[in-house]
Amino acid sequence: MSTILLVDDDPELLELYTDVLEVMGYQVLQAHDGSEALELAHRLRPNLIVTDWMMPHMDGVELCRNVLQTPELHGIPLIIHSTRRIPRIPGVWHVLSKFSPLEEFEDAVAQALDSFPQGSVAAEAAAPAGA
Repeated sequence: MSTILLVDDDPELLELYTDVLEVMGYQVLQAHDGSEALELAHRLRPNLIVTDWMMPHMDGVELCRNVLQTPELHGIPLIIHSTRRIPRIPGVWHVLSKFSPLEEFEDAVAQALDSFPQGSVAAEAAAPAGA
């Protein structure tokens, strides 16, 4: 089962997206800002990170840059979503509008996970040394 780190400072959207992802069969980790998400990513190595853009403490773009610049997290696909139009961000798998239909969100998640080896980062983190 793939683990998705979902990051949003809006509790209602966080719960909505969590419910959608759990129905799709994914395990969901929640964070309320980029700083919390980065700490969880280091500790738990999710298979995918889906983040809001505008958040307190550390925004989604800064979170994505940190993930991309950290060797042990670099292989995690990233999806960023926002109510505003944001430019394409190098290294980010997909950019979504929060106004997109849920089906588009579901498709982006499934495609991101299908395009990367299942569990590649999470499995490496969990594998015993020398395995």
